[in-house]
Amino acid sequence: MRESVVLLHGLGRTCASMASLKRGLEGQGFDVQCWSYPSRRRRLAGHISDFRDWLGKQVFEGPVHFVGHSLGGIIIRGALATSPPVQVGRIVMIATPNQGAGVVSNFGNWPLSRLVFGLPLEDLAEDSPALKALGVPDAEIGIIAGVQHFHLINPISWVNLFHRAGHEHDGTVELENTRLDGAKDSLVIDAHHTFICDDKDVISQTGNFLRDGMFVH
Repeated sequence: MRESVVLLHGLGRTCASMASLKRGLEGQGFDVQCWSYPSRRRRLAGHISDFRDWLGKQVFEGPVHFVGHSLGGIIIRGALATSPPVQVGRIVMIATPNQGAGVVSNFGNWPLSRLVFGLPLEDLAEDSPALKALGVPDAEIGIIAGVQHFHLINPISWVNLFHRAGHEHDGTVELENTRLDGAKDSLVIDAHHTFICDDKDVISQTGNFLRDGMFVH
């Protein structure tokens, strides 16, 4: 029986951004599907509720693994922390701002920021009550973080060249803010936030954790 994996994309993205990861995990023998959601149009609590509702309508054989990029990892946390609607396997969070993002804390209230990134933005600040209220799922969790600071087409990385100079980050999320108490393993990869799910090492290491509960260091 092929083990089931559910993918969640990040803010402002679609399941197309997870296509390489999906193909890679399918090549490793997993049965993979991606949950698509209108990331900019609802607050975090609304996305969590919608994801739980969707999970409750699915039929899975055995435990289900989860992989979330950025905001997707936060939604997975919220949906599975209490009375999960499915049997939970392992979880991989990729570039997920578990402790928020500094750029949101400092610039999230700007009208242009809200226009571009939508309703979840204020829930992703470092002092966000919504983040602080989230629990941690009772599961083996692996954290993958990137440390490639700059990419031409990511406007946040331009800001963070100056705003977070001297800090390790992936252009969007600080390395320290990806940390999560209770995570079983973590891995740092030279990749940028926007396209980290296309990275061959990320794809391979995600499969390693889902299969064995650890990364290959």
